[in-house]
Amino acid sequence: MMKNSIENLAANFANDQAFDNLQSKWREMVEGALKGKIFNDTLVKTSEDGIALGPLFTNAKNTSAIQKPILPHLANRDWHITTQIDHPSIDHSNKDMLADLEGGASSISLNIDPNGECGIAVRNITDLQRLFSGVYTNLVPLQTVPNTYEQCALIAAHFQHHKDRETLYLNLSYPHAGGNEAHLLSLTHWVCENAPHWKAVTIDAAAIHERGASPAQELAYMLAKAADILRPMIKAHGIETALGLIDVQLACDQDAHFGIIKFRAARLLWAKLAEAFGAKPQSQTPTLHAVSSVRMLGKADPWANILRLNAACFGAVCGGANSITLLPFTFRNGLATPFARRVSRNLQIMQMEETRLGHVIDPAHGSYMHESLTHELAHKAWSIFQKIEAIGGWEDGFDWFMTEVKSTNMERLRKIKDGETLLVGVNQYVKPDVRKAKTLPHPKIKKRTGKIIQANEFSKAIAQASDGYLLPTGKSV
Repeated sequence: MMKNSIENLAANFANDQAFDNLQSKWREMVEGALKGKIFNDTLVKTSEDGIALGPLFTNAKNTSAIQKPILPHLANRDWHITTQIDHPSIDHSNKDMLADLEGGASSISLNIDPNGECGIAVRNITDLQRLFSGVYTNLVPLQTVPNTYEQCALIAAHFQHHKDRETLYLNLSYPHAGGNEAHLLSLTHWVCENAPHWKAVTIDAAAIHERGASPAQELAYMLAKAADILRPMIKAHGIETALGLIDVQLACDQDAHFGIIKFRAARLLWAKLAEAFGAKPQSQTPTLHAVSSVRMLGKADPWANILRLNAACFGAVCGGANSITLLPFTFRNGLATPFARRVSRNLQIMQMEETRLGHVIDPAHGSYMHESLTHELAHKAWSIFQKIEAIGGWEDGFDWFMTEVKSTNMERLRKIKDGETLLVGVNQYVKPDVRKAKTLPHPKIKKRTGKIIQANEFSKAIAQASDGYLLPTGKSV
């Protein structure tokens, strides 16, 4: 009897008309249980982008697999556990790097700040040599937090004559803020000529997330920046080469399921954009780096951040990130202790080694909820991108876009303040006696004087860096 009922139910789900009838009956039963309450007001939640979140999802039309690719540089790993190195002291950062690699990290992200205020106080090539002392960089993929043109030149100067340069996986992570197209083309030309297997440019969509963007706005930013960067690069290098020089950085936060959806949508959108520019199918897969959201981290109760980071990592892994940086749970409180850094590593190691999350390609594929919301989010992001393009592209559409982001952020903050959005340790379950989490004191950084790297031609900037010229302390992209 049970077997026949299950078979009949399966047959009904396979039949569109019967399935519609089942939905109608289900809706009637639910509305009866609500006892007069309005169905949409009670059960249908909406995301920041106005996307309906349930309660029932059905087969999304025209969906297809959005698979995580197997990239050569992953060396048979599920994903790369990336450690961010950011202590102002060069010697301390070197020790952090060695400890993190020994403790399970498999790639490095450098946060360089010549002033030493919020990153490693690297100023010249000798500093880099000290920073990498004892590190087998030929075995460890290396990237930087999106940085300046001069910092890219300094890193290229350090690695251009490396004995294992042909096997190095390095991303110079130039962000290209627009305006100085000559810098972009000079840098990418040098990479194509001297190290074509490196990446040169990073589209840092996580940065717009930190300024308050919604998921759709973050993805629209990715598309708009990519289009802005690709147009001059295609003229200089062709579409296939241009795409190979770029990677994307997205934020991952405590909403694990929406994290899965966002990263899947990013792959879908990138493929659509690449196809629009004429790229071949094999060149339409992006390299996605996930970095944990700073804005999700609580400061008053940093211990709750451990749970947030764990959920963020889950979303990024199942969404198909190629590498993941989990910032220390005390990131907003100060410089991380070895314990805080170890927690961030071990959260990823636990998910990789104990839960085996990376052993399934695109685990959300076939889930009606994830499939449906992936495509809803992709459509929303694409429509925002089209609006930017209609205005005239990224530079002309910037002001409109940032106004939209500001409005989204203000509404989010209002909901938190009014208690409509509940955050543990922020406006829910707030403890007055939270045990203090230790951080390290900020060291004093000595000022240095000397010749400054300043050259429009990337090869000349590299030559200056090789001769010991200093990074400028001001911002330049």
